[in-house]
Amino acid sequence: MESTLSLSRDTAPPLRPLIAGTVFAVVACALTGPFDTLRLPLPSRLVFWLVLIGWNSVKWWLWYAWAGPRTTGRRAAVLAALAGTLLLNATLPLEIDLMFRAIGQPQALPWAGLYLTALLVAGSISALVAVIRGGRAVLPDAPLVDVATPSRLAQRAGLSDLSGVLMVAAEDHYLRLVLADGRRPLVLFRMGDALPELAGFQGLQVHRSAWVARRYVSGARRDGRRWLLVLADGTEQAISETFLPAVRAAGWLQTKL
Repeated sequence: MESTLSLSRDTAPPLRPLIAGTVFAVVACALTGPFDTLRLPLPSRLVFWLVLIGWNSVKWWLWYAWAGPRTTGRRAAVLAALAGTLLLNATLPLEIDLMFRAIGQPQALPWAGLYLTALLVAGSISALVAVIRGGRAVLPDAPLVDVATPSRLAQRAGLSDLSGVLMVAAEDHYLRLVLADGRRPLVLFRMGDALPELAGFQGLQVHRSAWVARRYVSGARRDGRRWLLVLADGTEQAISETFLPAVRAAGWLQTKL
């Protein structure tokens, strides 16, 4: 059985945007001084917000690393975001109080007001992020495709249908088709016109010049900052940053090589 404490880096927020957002939030709060911190000296303000925001960023990263694999749709992702808002912000008033004490400025704080403010801000942001990202998607079963009449791409390639297509890669004004029978025909066709015809099959566009069928993927690996799909024939296909969220959401990065 899967451990309820298991974490997944693939479903957690990407670290680089998270760190950049954390730094921006620290600088913004140090300059504007929320929670009456503007009266503190600038070094104390920086320490205050660096520790407070940094710790809360870690909490949210861990939350999504745990909750991400357990959300299977937009509704579940929104519920996970709202649950995180309620749970993770419950300790925020205590954290703020401890930070004031740590810098030698203890003071009486309106805990209920702090909590409600944190709920409003964090809840709005996290719900918006959840709606945009959608959560970890499960690749649906392929819908029935009417193959009685070949698609335009199939006709150009001399195929009865596209069910045997494992990969489509753009080469200048042509498309290179990788077929299950081993053939690799070159067809004069545009990628933008091919994608709607491939929409009925289990696969994803992983690059602006490449579409890959799910059954053609053996695993994935990291090469520095980028991800590569390892294909069934041993070749590799780069995943561009634009399509990485969809590939991650489909679970294609779970099998790492």
